[in-house]
Amino acid sequence: MAETVRLAGAIAATLTIACGVIGMVVHLWFAAAARRWLAFPFAGIPARPSTAAIIFSHNLHALAAVCGLLLIAQSGYSPTGTTQPGPLHGMLRRLGEALLGAAVAANLIVVGASFGAYGTRMVRAALPHGPVELAAYALALSLYLHGRRRRLPARGMFAVLALSVLTLAVAAVLETYVNV
Repeated sequence: MAETVRLAGAIAATLTIACGVIGMVVHLWFAAAARRWLAFPFAGIPARPSTAAIIFSHNLHALAAVCGLLLIAQSGYSPTGTTQPGPLHGMLRRLGEALLGAAVAANLIVVGASFGAYGTRMVRAALPHGPVELAAYALALSLYLHGRRRRLPARGMFAVLALSVLTLAVAAVLETYVNV
């Protein structure tokens, strides 16, 4: 677990830096175009339990993609460790990783462009829930990176995934009810 948390911190830091670089580029050269493209109204969201539930459900979809890829990776290993994944399994895992990488890149571009286009207004809109969501996704990505090349104990996997789900639930509540 400690190794997973350390890697999650590195993932979160890397994604934050990448987001900052994208934001800086957009701010310096493309802010007006990005504001036209994004067209965020910053109208706020209704502070209701149903809103938090919708946000939580939406965020779980991204987590489910990582979990699905983890299941694919783990299915290639026997419980005893005597068999290794075959070529078809490896191809399927690499395809899933490419799709996951594309999704992460797309999110980085949108979030980074948002920060670059709207500056402190977007920072306030992303706080306090944004870092909490990032932590949840970084934990899941860290778990996947550990599980892509070796069999992981089920108990440890479920513990990290449960922590990610709980963290996303907290983020949804923060996004719904706490404004900076």
